[in-house]
Amino acid sequence: MGQPDRPVTILIPAYNPDGKLLALLPKLREKFDRIVLVDDGSTSGREIFPQAAPYVEKILVHEKNRGKGAALKTGFSYIAESGSDVITADADGQHTPEDIAKVAEGLKTQRGGLVLGVRAFTGKVPFRSRFGNTWTRWLFFFMTRLMINDTQTGLRGIPFELLAHIAAIPGDRYEYEMAMLADARNHEQKPLQIPIETIYIEENATSHFNPILDTIRVYRSLFQFCLSSVLSFLLDNAVFAAVVWYFAGKATPRREDVLIALVAARLVSSNFNFFYNRFVVFYRRRKLTRLRVQRGVRNYFTYWGLVLALAAASYALTTLCAALFDVRGVAITIVKIVVETFLFLASYFIQKRFIFK
Repeated sequence: MGQPDRPVTILIPAYNPDGKLLALLPKLREKFDRIVLVDDGSTSGREIFPQAAPYVEKILVHEKNRGKGAALKTGFSYIAESGSDVITADADGQHTPEDIAKVAEGLKTQRGGLVLGVRAFTGKVPFRSRFGNTWTRWLFFFMTRLMINDTQTGLRGIPFELLAHIAAIPGDRYEYEMAMLADARNHEQKPLQIPIETIYIEENATSHFNPILDTIRVYRSLFQFCLSSVLSFLLDNAVFAAVVWYFAGKATPRREDVLIALVAARLVSSNFNFFYNRFVVFYRRRKLTRLRVQRGVRNYFTYWGLVLALAAASYALTTLCAALFDVRGVAITIVKIVVETFLFLASYFIQKRFIFK
């Protein structure tokens, strides 16, 4: 059921704006009564804000640059008091008033999820933007099972019902926008994706997105998770190979060699993996309470349930393949690596969705 009378506020975070913001605001004011601007500690273009004042309801100011995520949260805090839906838009003129109005129209029926203005990336698009969106889209799908056609879009409609929840998501810079999208997998409705015009001004030269530093921020936890997996993988196979080598000159059956080596390797690598993920990858600095200690203990035993299940699968598949192809000695390690490459994907999704959720 539509909600035609629900108020909508346009939120525009701005850092070192130029004349494109002033060109946008009068046209935007023709369609929307409420516009909130956030000056995120601009060091240039500050004369733009007094000129923008007649077109906006409020200009919120950060004394120093805190990042786009922090600017959005400042705007959310101000808008939350009004009970209004929010549409975030960029200050560089890449979102037209007509496209912003399309997102507002989508909010009339989308009450349990985000409304996203997504670009088609056709025509003359800067290489870094086309390439960045392509690999990010598929990586994001692998991480969340949500196919978002434009993961870099700043044009987003947020129903008031979700505003407090979204404002509490961690992050202060560009990683916050990606975290907001990732959180969408928990919403009642999947994001509503509305096609918008693809506009790049001056080859996107005015973008404040740093391709290296901000990519690291956006995917920091993913990088850390991969590092954790690689280190655990190396540790696991090193221990496995050492134990198999130890038994190579003894008269123990092959099955017992593999079983003992797998148990030893998994004890060492799994404990390392759990504590690295718990205190590095998914760590949040919070006050230690009895409830959190109990939850951590429960997660530890749940994790070991997964370890045992995967170890059983690894043992069964490794011994089966070793016997099938008549592989002996340390060479069995190669068979194990191939088997566990497939098991890695299952492990990743289970850890992400159930253990370290």
